[in-house]
Amino acid sequence: MSLAILGGSPKFKKTITKKSPIEKEEIKAATEVLKGGILSRAGRGNKVKEFEKEFASYFKVKHALATTSGTTALHTALASLDLPKDSEVMVPDLTFISSASVILQQGLKPVFIDIEKDTFCINVDDIEKKLTKKTMAIIVVHIYGNPADMKKIMHLAKKYNLRVIEDCAQAHGAKFNNKYVGTFGDLGCFSFYQTKNLSCGEGGMVITNNDSLYKKCVSISDHGLVDNNLQSYNYDRVGYNYHLTEIQAAIGIEQLKKLKSNNIFRKNNAKKYIKQFKGFDLIFQKTQNNSSSVFYTLTAILPEHIASQRDFFVDAVRMENAELNKIYPVPLHKTKVFSGKQKNQCPASTDITSRLFNFYTNPGITDQYINRACEAVKKVLMYLEQNNEKK
Repeated sequence: MSLAILGGSPKFKKTITKKSPIEKEEIKAATEVLKGGILSRAGRGNKVKEFEKEFASYFKVKHALATTSGTTALHTALASLDLPKDSEVMVPDLTFISSASVILQQGLKPVFIDIEKDTFCINVDDIEKKLTKKTMAIIVVHIYGNPADMKKIMHLAKKYNLRVIEDCAQAHGAKFNNKYVGTFGDLGCFSFYQTKNLSCGEGGMVITNNDSLYKKCVSISDHGLVDNNLQSYNYDRVGYNYHLTEIQAAIGIEQLKKLKSNNIFRKNNAKKYIKQFKGFDLIFQKTQNNSSSVFYTLTAILPEHIASQRDFFVDAVRMENAELNKIYPVPLHKTKVFSGKQKNQCPASTDITSRLFNFYTNPGITDQYINRACEAVKKVLMYLEQNNEKK
């Protein structure tokens, strides 16, 4: 099937640009750090400490620890649990590789759990089906900013004595039962990558109310240092250099101030997309009545009868000078690094990943940007439907 049929140019045209999440407040904050000349916490900087304090206050938890990325936040959190080497850690089959690769980093076994077909979040019933005596922890992912059912998950964790890490890399400010995600489990982890709801370019954060786990996380992220005493040069474990810089922290402080308003923009942008597709055979990710998504992206799936044409569909829309994404188009159990480690026991994930695509919801996009994307999607959808009818 040729893309030229749709009238798209073989060269990708310049799209309507999205406004940068970095504005004058962040630029000023970063510049002040540079002028001060103290670029790291170890160099007696105070911005990282301030960012951690403000973050903990925002999410109403006792402790927050900044790291270099969402991945290192997850690794720090998992390492702090000190699980036996043959332990199994459950993780949803639909997520970014970091949610599972950190399990391998710790010499543990990932067990992939299927997802719910409507919310795309981890399926609690499948957790219970796949439990063994070696199951020690669950990494819950609030995928695309949509909260998983933390009530059911925490009930299950308590019943089977499981530790819970919440991967909130796409869910800064999302709520379940009017409580922030990341605050239900033993530890919550966030990413500050360029595209996230709160961005420092790179960076991450671990939050917890557990004093002992926090102390371990501090040591793990700082070379295994004893009692956070840099002057002692004494170490009690194998640790890592997961230090966030003062510049990133300064940007993060300003971004945190805008998190609530930026999430409102994302939600409103998602509504604008959805409104334009009334009458079209698209299925959007469902948010539970007792939860509040922050719409890292707006995710939809194609109807089953054109599922095999998803990649063509996305490429064709892009050729129409509009932007779509495919965030996790392959279930983790089918990726090369995990292939063969687990039989396909995740039918919903296998199905959804073959049909999903994502609309951008960034606060900086305009109505013109949204309209162009919607027009392109409608055009390609109608073409596929017409072509399907001829077969």
